[in-house]
Amino acid sequence: MTKIRGVLLLIIMVLLMTSLSGCYLFPKEEEVLAPPLVEPPEITYETQEVKSGVIEKKISASGTFVSIEQANMFFKHRGGRLKDIHVKVGDYVEKGQVIAELDSSDLENQIKQQEIQLKKAQTRLSQVKAHSGDKYEQRMAQYDVELAKLTLDNLKRQLNECKLTADISGNVVYVDLNVSIGDYVDAYQTLIRVADPNKLQLQVTGPDTSSFNLGMEADVTIKKQTYSGKVVMTPADVPLDVPEEQRDIVRIEVDDLPEDVKLGESAQVSLILDKREDVIVIPRNLVRNYMGRKYVLVLEDGLKKERDVEVGLETATEAEIMKGLEEGELLIVR
Repeated sequence: MTKIRGVLLLIIMVLLMTSLSGCYLFPKEEEVLAPPLVEPPEITYETQEVKSGVIEKKISASGTFVSIEQANMFFKHRGGRLKDIHVKVGDYVEKGQVIAELDSSDLENQIKQQEIQLKKAQTRLSQVKAHSGDKYEQRMAQYDVELAKLTLDNLKRQLNECKLTADISGNVVYVDLNVSIGDYVDAYQTLIRVADPNKLQLQVTGPDTSSFNLGMEADVTIKKQTYSGKVVMTPADVPLDVPEEQRDIVRIEVDDLPEDVKLGESAQVSLILDKREDVIVIPRNLVRNYMGRKYVLVLEDGLKKERDVEVGLETATEAEIMKGLEEGELLIVR
């Protein structure tokens, strides 16, 4: 019994020593440290100082020099079959020059016949005067001569009307290409247009013509050289009888126009519609618009703030600020 009690005591001592020594088999747990504090980066803005300046609202367009003296050429007194057109676009013609003709072969035959009739009447008159003292017979023979002359003159006038002559000297700027030789041409049907190349104005067309007003000053650039000009005709001043395609035009008279400028040559025109001086001007893209509210971002005491503004004159790139900003303030660009 004593022996059993001794064995049990030995086992208990072994177990106790084992449990005590087991604590030293595992490493000591390290203390968890708190993460270091990270300071937020400083916010920086790209800014622009508010300044006063000049803002101009203007339009730019291109134009072509046209003659202010042009004449439409047409047969005034008669129609007929077209015999020939003697000119082409670009030709220079003198006043009175024949530029087109109608077929006149019938008239030419009638004129030859009438010339013969006139000679017969003149011969008879000579015979009557030489061999007859009858005043009545002489008077009747004289009437026949006069009638033959009137008829011949009328035929020659009709022949002359078959020739279309230039009313003014200048360049041919239009020829009706829809009419061919042999086609019937009506009286007053425009066949040719002639323009005086020495009396030129700049003609502008396009969507911006409604912005031009009579008397406005404009800058006209010709071959990189700028000249002063003045608006002398706008769509509002075009006569009512002008063709529809010519209603939407503006004409500008150019001061000291160089002599080497030719008909049909192009030029650039710049017209100032409105101009404001000594006003607050900022880039237009800095003006924000939300639900009708216009505002800008400004930097105040290092902080970004929204500022409502009242906008005046605007162009494609700039805006006039009438209220809301003062010179020297900083606008946040980015």
